[in-house]
Amino acid sequence: SFGKNEMPGYHTGPAAYVGYLAGARHSHLDNAGYSIDQKAFKHELPSPEILAQQIVAEESWRQILSSLVICFFARNIYKEDIVAEALEQTGFSFSPEQLHNLGRRILRQKYDFKEREGFRLQEERIPQRIFDTPSTNGMIDPAYVEAAIKAIRI
Repeated sequence: SFGKNEMPGYHTGPAAYVGYLAGARHSHLDNAGYSIDQKAFKHELPSPEILAQQIVAEESWRQILSSLVICFFARNIYKEDIVAEALEQTGFSFSPEQLHNLGRRILRQKYDFKEREGFRLQEERIPQRIFDTPSTNGMIDPAYVEAAIKAIRI
């Protein structure tokens, strides 16, 4: 399990598992780590530090999309400029940078709650079985996963 939640059936590679563990809800919908794995298929994964940044950035942006009830399947359509322009039409003025800052603040508040209730990312157990079976990107390196988790900064 990841954060006491059953793991989703996506065995795409390390980014999916770092995303499940670090995600506010421990869901594949939190930050699309699986999508990073898919993009790395037959290519090289980013460094653990870059992976951590990508996961946090995606999850922060998803706070905005979910607040606006935008389907995550359409996330590649609703980029920052489109969202800012749509909000402008309804009388709300946010720059893309302000939207990103707001998303980051929302995610931080969710993590504040989790931590207040006892969650400690660095103390979470990584299920051994993810390292025992080849993923889409081959065998998952425990050191890579641990380094990425250590690099997560919410």
